[in-house]
Amino acid sequence: MRRLRRSKLFVPGSRPELFDKAFASAADGISFDLEDAVAAAQKADARVAVARALRAAAGSAKEVIVRVNPLASGLMFDDILEVAGSGLDVVNVPKVESPRDLHVAEELLAHVERKLGLKARIGLMPTIESAAGLRHAHAIATASGRVVALQLGTGDLAASTGLRPTTEGLTAIRTMLLLAAAEAGVDALDSAFTGIADLAAFERDAEASRGLGFRGKSCIHPTQVPIANRVFAPTAAEVATARRLVAAYDAAVRDGIGAIAHEGRLVDLPIAETARDLVRAASIEQEG
Repeated sequence: MRRLRRSKLFVPGSRPELFDKAFASAADGISFDLEDAVAAAQKADARVAVARALRAAAGSAKEVIVRVNPLASGLMFDDILEVAGSGLDVVNVPKVESPRDLHVAEELLAHVERKLGLKARIGLMPTIESAAGLRHAHAIATASGRVVALQLGTGDLAASTGLRPTTEGLTAIRTMLLLAAAEAGVDALDSAFTGIADLAAFERDAEASRGLGFRGKSCIHPTQVPIANRVFAPTAAEVATARRLVAAYDAAVRDGIGAIAHEGRLVDLPIAETARDLVRAASIEQEG
């Protein structure tokens, strides 16, 4: 069943005192960060601390994610071998530029799963944060059956391209990633918003990505989580409208009609399927 990914809260792997608070938050997913938020001298200790937390959190209702270090760092092998286990749902691989980056992670996960006899398969979430990664986004999304979502990373993308990470500047980038994810049948997740004190700006940024079709957004502070949850969840009015539309369209199909006029708009199969997807998303939210 498709999971809710409205909010993904980052927590530094080197800050174990924050782990319980993260799990107590309303975030749909918790992402332990072993990459950018951890100083080089603390990488090994953070890896051990996160692995310990994952063992304790096995069976959590939240999606448990670990952002490992990129392949080029030489640290990804040790990261995955240390943290992969029954408490881990998804490995977030940063700076992915080609399918090869995921193939290495996939082989490591398969090895650990066989060794530990894990029943559930650990997923992959590649982060697209370079021009090359964006150009190969669809190939990356389809490189492995483990891929559950494409994550946009605008910080490194802006640094390497000169992109200004404003809502206007990001529209084309977000659209490219969204289309690659949609074609591959996986979720598109938006990048973090660094202005932790400006929650109104965070909400505007989240609204912009939701309007393009993104399923959720990374959060770097707990105060951002309820906003992301609200923005990326359908409203009660939207759900009610979608339910009426689906019911009317399904009734028409049973009568051999392929398109109908409903509440002042033309409804055909693509529009009905969009409404059906919204109803499904609302059902997942209620179950969660």
